[in-house]
Amino acid sequence: MIKSYKIILITQSIILLIFGFVFKAQYYDDIQLIPTIQLLIIGFSPLILLTISIIIQKLIVAVIYSDSTNDQIDKEKMSIDKFWKNAFFINAIFGVLTFLSSIISSVLKLEVGVVSSDYIYRFFLSIGIIMISSLIISLFLRIKESVSEINKLSNYLLVFISILIFAFSLYLSILNVLKVRSYSGDSMIGTINTVNETEETVYQESEGEGEGEEPESESDYYGFNEMSFPDIDTKEYFKELFEDQNYDNEKTQDLTKIFLFSFMELEKGQSFMELRSAIERGFAYDEEIKKVDKKIRKNPEAIKETFDTYSPFLYAFLSDKIYVESNLNLIVDALLNSHEDIYETENPEEALNKIYKTMIFGSQKEFPKYYYDQISPYASEAVLDLVNKNSETDSERNNSNVEYSSQLTTTWIYSFWARRFKEKNNEVVFEILKEIKEHYDEELNKE
Repeated sequence: MIKSYKIILITQSIILLIFGFVFKAQYYDDIQLIPTIQLLIIGFSPLILLTISIIIQKLIVAVIYSDSTNDQIDKEKMSIDKFWKNAFFINAIFGVLTFLSSIISSVLKLEVGVVSSDYIYRFFLSIGIIMISSLIISLFLRIKESVSEINKLSNYLLVFISILIFAFSLYLSILNVLKVRSYSGDSMIGTINTVNETEETVYQESEGEGEGEEPESESDYYGFNEMSFPDIDTKEYFKELFEDQNYDNEKTQDLTKIFLFSFMELEKGQSFMELRSAIERGFAYDEEIKKVDKKIRKNPEAIKETFDTYSPFLYAFLSDKIYVESNLNLIVDALLNSHEDIYETENPEEALNKIYKTMIFGSQKEFPKYYYDQISPYASEAVLDLVNKNSETDSERNNSNVEYSSQLTTTWIYSFWARRFKEKNNEVVFEILKEIKEHYDEELNKE
């Protein structure tokens, strides 16, 4: 049984100060994702510290009361200050909630990382915040007891303030150490989630466009809207996938047209930067494509079955000439070669995880140079040369900065596989890209 809550909290403060001076470990890389076990330990640590303090308190009290009679001990129990008792239990509630938060984060598979390289000191500071706030809340509760019979309104006000302090302290103590990122990227290429808004990022809005308005669709350069292939049958796959009888052959053809002319905005001599920007716009505004993406993204079997069903439409609409003329052949080659570059490293999974961490937790870094510097060591000369030549083309078409375009495109291409790896669909996407390349290479060789 606890005999002195005051000793527990004092002991906890001393242990916290000692740990703060002893532990000096730091990450010197960019912000790191935390493994599940480590996250659970961090969440449980306030309770661990509290438990250690209770054990030490019992040892101290055992020495203090070694010569006391039971009557003396019972008398002192009766005089326990409620202030310290309340502070102790508030501290314990904080500990339980942080542990539950870590369990929930693990179950939901949230991406959690430390916010900066001084995370060790931030961690001890957060526990200090919890301890100080528990004392402040206990003080308010003590005042509440004094005024409860005099002024009911003040009583409710003090309780409300205590709840606010509790919630804010818990929020602050967690975010002081950890950062949560819910991961999302597009199904084909992916967007860079942590891009600072600059005039060179993503794409330039046309003059006269209002904020939040959907940009006007690009013209149907290849006339996809006029094409029709009624003989191709999807065997009602999309009706089953979406559980919607409206997804017949005609609607699937319409979806293909939207994908090629509106989503990808295909046109002659399209650069990688233009394709990336088109896809980014597509995912921002095209609800039909987003619906398909959401349905199949993290299901490799659904991705493969969808492609097998859909590919006859794709090959029919996308002729050999359009495939080469729009530079889709170059982006497919770049993606396949970048996959080979990564999987030729000593530890491909480690490389993919490092690329992913760079993209997700590099938001405060210089864009795109920081990302490029971290990712380019994985890039082969063949891919870099291809990207540089394409960036020069983009510069001629759009008066863009060659170095900026080259760095952004390289980052985009290699981080593509990190996102697919996280979604556990990298293998099926690689096989699909290989199949597309083999199909068009075979058709081109016939000519």
